[in-house]
Amino acid sequence: MFPELSVESRIDQLEIEALAARYGQPRCHRYRIETDNYMRAYRGQANPDRRGEVVFAIRQLSGEILLHTKHRYEKPIYRLPTGRIERGEEIEAALFREIAEETGQTVQLCRFLAVLDCHFVNENSVNPFVSYVFYLQSMSDKLCPTDTEEIAGFRTVPVKEMGTIAQELRSLDSHRRCWGYWRSLAHDVVNSALNCGQST
Repeated sequence: MFPELSVESRIDQLEIEALAARYGQPRCHRYRIETDNYMRAYRGQANPDRRGEVVFAIRQLSGEILLHTKHRYEKPIYRLPTGRIERGEEIEAALFREIAEETGQTVQLCRFLAVLDCHFVNENSVNPFVSYVFYLQSMSDKLCPTDTEEIAGFRTVPVKEMGTIAQELRSLDSHRRCWGYWRSLAHDVVNSALNCGQST
């Protein structure tokens, strides 16, 4: 059913299969990413309190996809919201917790789109990190995040522009070059799923 995934990523196959049975079969991708200095500090070391992240593409009532930006970015960089999965926390529980914190929206989970099994190469070491990508439908247009210290703003884009957002992330320069490439991967998945008829 699933391609072989790395043991180091601590991907729970039973949990993935249970989610797939409810929300559709995800695509599974594995990436080897050579880190730069910024990514060595950002994702180059294992975090014992985190077992991965959720990525959520929320279609608004307008039909557009919600993006956000953060205060710590040097300039506005809009991307899909993401959030950590705590050690011992179930993926679906983390997804709804993070959506509540970052958007405050009530949503319906439509599709489990992908598992991104990333391996960050840091000189002679490799740090695995996994992203679980989901597609959801918002039940209202209201945005009331509780995590206002981190989130600086929102915008929405038509579904057909998700590929453009991915390319903008890949085009970031300076210390965000590697980070931008990594962040673009989930946007490519969403673009493929929503614009190629996999998820409606």
